[in-house]
Amino acid sequence: MKKMIVISVMATLLTVSTVFGVAYASGVIKIQVNGKQVSTDVAPRKINNRVMVPISFVSKALGAYVAWDDKTQTVSVKSIGIPHENVWNENMNKMGVFNVAAVNNAVQVFMAGMDTGSEDLLNKSTTDMDVELLKQLHFSMGPIMLSTKIMDMKTIKNAEEYKVRVAIQTWSDKPTIDYWDLTVGVSPTIKDGNTVSKGGKMEFTVKKREEVKSVPIDALRVFPGYTYTNGL
Repeated sequence: MKKMIVISVMATLLTVSTVFGVAYASGVIKIQVNGKQVSTDVAPRKINNRVMVPISFVSKALGAYVAWDDKTQTVSVKSIGIPHENVWNENMNKMGVFNVAAVNNAVQVFMAGMDTGSEDLLNKSTTDMDVELLKQLHFSMGPIMLSTKIMDMKTIKNAEEYKVRVAIQTWSDKPTIDYWDLTVGVSPTIKDGNTVSKGGKMEFTVKKREEVKSVPIDALRVFPGYTYTNGL
């Protein structure tokens, strides 16, 4: 998702967060990013009890591009990569780490199956879905999902079924971030005499896929050393 934020040219105000920390020592303002002290080209300043830091530093630390518009005298900050988004605003802590991990595993295997057209992966990660149809949806020339991320989850049926918003950095004609909603639930058990199993399925499986939106963007930032714009 592309966001443009018009901000003061000199600096922006930061609050203390998990990313940035501002500390005072002997009258010198120090900046920490994820616990590591970093230096900037322009020193931070305290003005009217507000700590001001260079906008370029903030933007680069957050993985964004910065552009200067001389005509309007503004700095435009464009985020790249998959943005953070609170879709449903539900506290999912009650879900528990094992269920979160199991749902994540199901989603990742399903996404790999969708990207490669692998029947084996799709059979393991889905329930009551047309695998033959899903196989046909992958890009015939090869995989195009550069990265995927679970954006948010919400409960459909307590401890048994969840809706999962997934974002995908992808490309075909141009870079886009695609958003899908997946219904993920506990796999049904199969009884065969005294044996109870999931029938080769994962603990959680995908039951439904809905395409939410596809957002064209300028660049896909997959990791710090690789940003895709266009072309191979």
